[in-house]
Amino acid sequence: MAVALVAVAALVAFLAARYLLPRLAHRAFTAGNFARSRRRYRAVLWTSMTARRRAAARVSIAGAYLAEGRWDDGAAATDAIDGETLDPATRAGWLNNRAYATLRRAPSPEAAERALAQVREALRARPDVPALLHTEGLALLATGRVEESIRVLESLWEHGELGPRLESERSADLARAWAARGETAYAADYARRARQAAPDAPWNAGADAVVPAPADPALDPALDPALVDDPAA
Repeated sequence: MAVALVAVAALVAFLAARYLLPRLAHRAFTAGNFARSRRRYRAVLWTSMTARRRAAARVSIAGAYLAEGRWDDGAAATDAIDGETLDPATRAGWLNNRAYATLRRAPSPEAAERALAQVREALRARPDVPALLHTEGLALLATGRVEESIRVLESLWEHGELGPRLESERSADLARAWAARGETAYAADYARRARQAAPDAPWNAGADAVVPAPADPALDPALDPALVDDPAA
């Protein structure tokens, strides 16, 4: 009986590590609870029996730091992973993390070009992932390709539903891109969207630098919805 109980307990632990923990970690990530997501991905790391799943957990832990706005911690966690040992899908996430960490920390023109190359390599493996496309748009903006950046960022909804934080980040970056073109009304509208979707997100500071938040939210400017892409459409 004791042996049977131990076997059942081991099976339950295996199934939890194999199926339940990754789903719970991803659920916490999409809900914006990044500390909880990291704890759960660390549990996946500690309990996984294959190198592939352990590597994927490390990439996800780094991604959770980056999504929280802890750029330096995310970059350090990403740099600690040997990307040459990863399977193609996991390597795509790792490349995206590398590019994103670079782009969020005021890169030099050369570093921004390297980041663009990295995310485009990631997109060759996973071409329809909205988060990777967002990083490409961010890289295009950082390298001065403003028109291309706007086109990519505005296309994200064609590739799947965006969570509130990714929609907020996309909008904040579109605010900066439209401001770079001198289109202040569009920029203000996207900055408003960014603040509404995720009020405390770290990227809002970048949008507010070009389009300051109004002191009175009731005065927040808005365009005719017909003039801009509508995620609900």
